Amino acid sequence: MVYLSQLLNKNLYSQGKIYGKMVDFAVLESSPKPSVSKIVVKKNGKKLTISPSAVIFKDNKVILTSTKLPVLPYDEKDFYLNEDLLDKQVIDVDDKKLVRVNDVVLEANGELKVIGIDIGASGILRRLYLDKFLRTTPKIIPWQMIETFDYSTGSIKISLSQNRLNKMHPGELADILENLGARERMSIVESLEATRAAKAIEETDERTQGAILEELKEGVLGQIVAKMHSSTIAEIFYQVNPLRLREILKLMGKERAKKVERLLDFGSEKAGGIMRTTFWKFDGNLTVKEVYNRLYNFSPKPETIVITNGKEKYVGMIYIKDLLDSDSLSYLKDIVTDRKFAYPEVEIKELITLFTKYNLRTLPVLDKEKRPIGIVKIDTILEKIEEQTRNDEFI
Repeated sequence: MVYLSQLLNKNLYSQGKIYGKMVDFAVLESSPKPSVSKIVVKKNGKKLTISPSAVIFKDNKVILTSTKLPVLPYDEKDFYLNEDLLDKQVIDVDDKKLVRVNDVVLEANGELKVIGIDIGASGILRRLYLDKFLRTTPKIIPWQMIETFDYSTGSIKISLSQNRLNKMHPGELADILENLGARERMSIVESLEATRAAKAIEETDERTQGAILEELKEGVLGQIVAKMHSSTIAEIFYQVNPLRLREILKLMGKERAKKVERLLDFGSEKAGGIMRTTFWKFDGNLTVKEVYNRLYNFSPKPETIVITNGKEKYVGMIYIKDLLDSDSLSYLKDIVTDRKFAYPEVEIKELITLFTKYNLRTLPVLDKEKRPIGIVKIDTILEKIEEQTRNDEFI
């Protein structure tokens, strides 16, 4: 095993004399254990690219096997370990977080192959030639366990399968998005399925949400906005450029745009301003069996459903788990488990009291005519509590 830092700027010898210095190594990155395909050598102030088969490692020296060296051409598919990977950030799909590449681990067994990256302090110490004085254990991640960004063409793209990213939890993706630069962030968002991208964006902080909606290409923007809650758009309404905001509202359609405007009227410190306007609602005269048939093809299933009467007036709420214990021929209006609700004008502190006192997970919001217009969920309440706690710390 050898480290990239131990090879960079190492002298290359030919017939007992220094020929030049090795300054980089190219690999075909698509391979699960990529071999070094080219060695970049700096000679007399100029760079030339040679085949790794033209060198051998002997007695801690790198020696040219021939004086006739064909110069290899540049290939846009090449991925350079020093220029494109060292000191860059990668996604560790095992621990699901961003990490910095402090060194690259290679296997020198007949040919040079990349087998992993060192993200520990040992990589930094090794490059500063301090590893002999300050010993630390390398923290190595196998190559196949990471997603890397391809910097070789000037435009950043995800280089390995997007399937891994699409399997991450939205909260894990949100943590990654909040710590990325604009180009890398767009690479991830545009590689995700629209629904998962929307959920991940909604999990990020408001600054990141606004930045992403500002930066997305129009085609991708329309797909993602269609999957986002109107309440999320309302929360970041004034953080987005007016021209982009107009575009977003147009993509949302007239009905959903009206919902956003209505949410803005309530303000962010009241139930109407933080409610989600998309929710499940059924007439109380339906049976449990009929509801199951309607929900059969939907995944994930809703946690709660709002029950109304024949005139769209609020009757109560049912948790889906409670339907399992109900007779399939029972009417929804007869098995309502909760009748609590709030009006749009109810303030956050009152909502927090309701959620904590009655251990609620969802609370319907009604208009003056007692018609359901939205729901407030426990995760939104928890976010508000966390926000208040942060604000109190700075007072």
